[in-house]
Amino acid sequence: MLNKRLVGVITVKNDIAVQSFGYKNYLPIGDPRVLAENLDRWGADEIHVNCIDRTLNDQGPDFELISDLGSAGLSTPIIYGGGIRDSSDGVKAISLGADRLCLESIIFDNFDESIKLSNVLGAQAIIISMPMSIEKDELVLYDYKNKINHPITKNHLSLLKNNVVSEVLLIDHINEGHLNKFNKKLIDKFPLKNISLILFGGIGGEPMLREVFEHPQTIAIGMGNSLNYKECAVQYYKDQLVGLPIRRDKIHFSGQD
Repeated sequence: MLNKRLVGVITVKNDIAVQSFGYKNYLPIGDPRVLAENLDRWGADEIHVNCIDRTLNDQGPDFELISDLGSAGLSTPIIYGGGIRDSSDGVKAISLGADRLCLESIIFDNFDESIKLSNVLGAQAIIISMPMSIEKDELVLYDYKNKINHPITKNHLSLLKNNVVSEVLLIDHINEGHLNKFNKKLIDKFPLKNISLILFGGIGGEPMLREVFEHPQTIAIGMGNSLNYKECAVQYYKDQLVGLPIRRDKIHFSGQD
């Protein structure tokens, strides 16, 4: 069995790291570079830097932030998401220091470029973000850019079925930021059972962490707000999860299959 990972999530808005609540309300924390250094020192297995306003503002990726993180001497792999418009954006982000990319709006806006990115970098370097909820007992995908829900698209299913991506970041966007609120039905209703999932949104506390980690599709759990409340919080949570195959060392993704 593969060891499972704990991913520190840094949500960035207007160049500031923020605490996010349902991607609707935000409280400033500080410099995302400082948070990344903390997560690296505390033993996070990966750091996901999610710049949530880059696409909405048509700004493209935050290459300056990526470059700063890439030159900071961090030993923890960096996942970058936000503003990736095409394959050249993604390749540049990797060249500046990101280890993997998390794609979301590009799948709606420029689908062929998401495939091209996978062909260039390898599927291992590509994650897709799928903010989801349940309506009338059906799983629906939230389009963050256009603020609408709809069924999972053919594009998303094509990426998953054809092994174009390595993992899915499955986000409970309704409960994001609210401790111990993650809707576990999202996992049960996910249409493909052979896809590795990174779960994020409302996960916290040893009982819930243990329960969702024990699900066979869960390869990682992303945590954001919870990791800011306690010094060395990553190690604190790992120490609570005795008996689970939690990664104790760090993994490096080369960006190639």
